Amino acid sequence: MKKYIKEHKIVVVALAFLLIVIVLAFIAKQVFFSGTSNALYGTRLDGIKEVKIRKSEKEALSSKIEEDSAVKKCECEVQGKIVNVIITVNDDVGIDTAKALADKVMEVFDTDQKSFYDFQVFIKKDMEAGDFPIIGYKQNTKEGFSWTKDRVA
Repeated sequence: MKKYIKEHKIVVVALAFLLIVIVLAFIAKQVFFSGTSNALYGTRLDGIKEVKIRKSEKEALSSKIEEDSAVKKCECEVQGKIVNVIITVNDDVGIDTAKALADKVMEVFDTDQKSFYDFQVFIKKDMEAGDFPIIGYKQNTKEGFSWTKDRVA
């Protein structure tokens, strides 16, 4: 073996250098890119398949909200653990009437869904209004909605 190493010094040194470079590259990858194999949002979406919101439930929500005479249109979209509900109300609707629509939104979902998802309700009008749009947010651990501050026109 010593004879082979003496005869092929350049090859042995090159292989040793290559081995060192590979080890250093692996260490650098671990240091700088350690979290790339994990999910982008971590583990907060674990269990979402057990409490999935189906298309039929979103359609039922839209239908229920649109039954109200104050509502022109309702759209529902789920992004991760957040349910976004966009409600367009008639131009003559007041803030208190609009905020009451958020309670109707919650009636459509079951207890498991309410305790897993966060809900955002965006209420807007077609015409420009100083007090609209308003946004309500309900975290899954809270009972009621938190609203944007009422604005003076």
